[in-house]
Amino acid sequence: MKPPAIASPGSSAGRSVIYAALLLVVVVWGGSFVAARTVLDPASGGGRVLSPTLLATTRFMLASLVFVPVLWRERRRSAIVRAGDLPRLFLVGQLGFSIYFWLQYTGVRLTNAGVAAVLVVGIIPLATMATSTLFLHERMRGPQLMGLGLGSLGVLVVASQGSLVIATNIGFLLGSLCLVANAFCFALYTTAVRGLRDRYSSPTITATTMLAGAAGLALVALATEDWCALLYLSNLQWGAIAYLALVCSVVAYFLYNYVLARLEAGRAASWLYLEPLMAVGLAFLLLGEVVAVQTLAGGLLIVIGLYLAHRR
Repeated sequence: MKPPAIASPGSSAGRSVIYAALLLVVVVWGGSFVAARTVLDPASGGGRVLSPTLLATTRFMLASLVFVPVLWRERRRSAIVRAGDLPRLFLVGQLGFSIYFWLQYTGVRLTNAGVAAVLVVGIIPLATMATSTLFLHERMRGPQLMGLGLGSLGVLVVASQGSLVIATNIGFLLGSLCLVANAFCFALYTTAVRGLRDRYSSPTITATTMLAGAAGLALVALATEDWCALLYLSNLQWGAIAYLALVCSVVAYFLYNYVLARLEAGRAASWLYLEPLMAVGLAFLLLGEVVAVQTLAGGLLIVIGLYLAHRR
């Protein structure tokens, strides 16, 4: 018996499958901010909270269990990771996983899920453009400069909701700064990983850097964290950790790779700008977070800045 025919990417059914997968990725990654907030905020999770370091460590230690066989398979298929590249891969792993998610989870804890999504997703493209200009000497033209300026203004507007009473909202401002630093950390990761893509496949780079990031997090957590806190988490919080480790870090990653193999990278990446919208909506529905006017206004400025920066 013949196997069932698979719809080609060019067909109507094929496009529907691709865009359905892309929409699922956006929803899943938007929900990651809500899941993290559930584990980091006592009012959201109903159990004992984890520190940003312990949450990031637990997430990527679990995800690494899945990526170890992936790395072994890639090792048999493609080139073995060269010893000379290991220090660079370790550094990239700290930028892209340990430092990146420590900053992000600290920001999520001190602000909220919606604000974190707007700042992280909105700033990363602008931060990448700025770091590419600084380190790769890529030329930035007038529209890009204008877009970068508007995006920066949007960040200030989003962060301003914590400056109304500085004495009681210093934590919100600190969290906003962590989220901005988080975006620039990912931009540095993107810049540092470019030279490795010529030698290794995407799964090899992701698996190696994730394992390096998990190892770096584990070393810090062993010295600084109370691991007994994991015993007091509620079922809801363990569900959130499983969601972050398996659904966000594994399932959504493979789905996004599936999409990238069948759709232009620019078109696929543009869908990721829906991620903050999903995060804000899910945070409102699941956590009861109120959407501030500054978040909406700042998010709009960031979107306009992105449009100007990427307009041909």
